[in-house]
Amino acid sequence: MAILDGCREGKNTPKLTEVVCPRCGGIMEVFVKMGGGSGETGRLVSDETCPSCGFEAQAGTPAGDFKKP
Repeated sequence: MAILDGCREGKNTPKLTEVVCPRCGGIMEVFVKMGGGSGETGRLVSDETCPSCGFEAQAGTPAGDFKKP
């Protein structure tokens, strides 16, 4: 048995990223998938809500759709 059997690879761990809310311009924190199957990389892994205005970013939305702060 290998030491790391069962461990998730770092590239499959979602990354917490700050983006600009498209509605109010506030800062939102979203989790972005960094690896995985085709079409999954660079997409939000969960629904996230803007703390300033309540805008809800849907899981599966490409992170590239949002501006970086």
